Amino acid sequence: MENQANQKLFSTQNLVKTALLSAVALILFQFKFKLPIFPSFLSIDVSDMACIVGMITICPAAGFVIAILKNLLDALIFGSTTGYVGEFSNMIISSAYILPLAICLKHRRDLKSICIAAGLGVISMAIVGAFTNYFIMVPLYARVFGMEVSQIVGMGTAIYSGITDLFTLIIFSIIPFNLFKGTIVATVSITFLKSVYPALKLLRTKSLG
Repeated sequence: MENQANQKLFSTQNLVKTALLSAVALILFQFKFKLPIFPSFLSIDVSDMACIVGMITICPAAGFVIAILKNLLDALIFGSTTGYVGEFSNMIISSAYILPLAICLKHRRDLKSICIAAGLGVISMAIVGAFTNYFIMVPLYARVFGMEVSQIVGMGTAIYSGITDLFTLIIFSIIPFNLFKGTIVATVSITFLKSVYPALKLLRTKSLG
């Protein structure tokens, strides 16, 4: 049945669903908020919830398509204040978050397994976020804006004096942020799924019919 769903990803019905969920993700993406305990370049949103709905009602691959379209549409419609580094980073982090769910849905589709996968997604997000920010995103962000990496580190130092270099920025800022953000996204997503899961299963059944 999963192969059938993947084959139908590009059917007219599922393309419409993917487009609508991408629009929902884009709207949710605009409602970002920042917390004073994290550097100002880090913001929280729950747009990945739309990716999860797409994975359940269409197929696992749909979640990744929605994550990509969300960021592309955001950059095209609203522009970028991060030299597109933020959008690139969000695309990777979103994909890391929904990857465990994609693996789960290929084997089990019960709500309990999905909730466990969402929890694993938080860990995946934190690990991938740590490595990509250390090796790619922070250096790239500094390069795009003609800054030194130490200046970005300084944004973290202003909040917590224990942050003295890129490594400690990752340990004391990036990882806690992604764990916190992932927990919020997982909590909101699970709460939403518990209330609408029967309807989502029905939508998926119809899309396979």
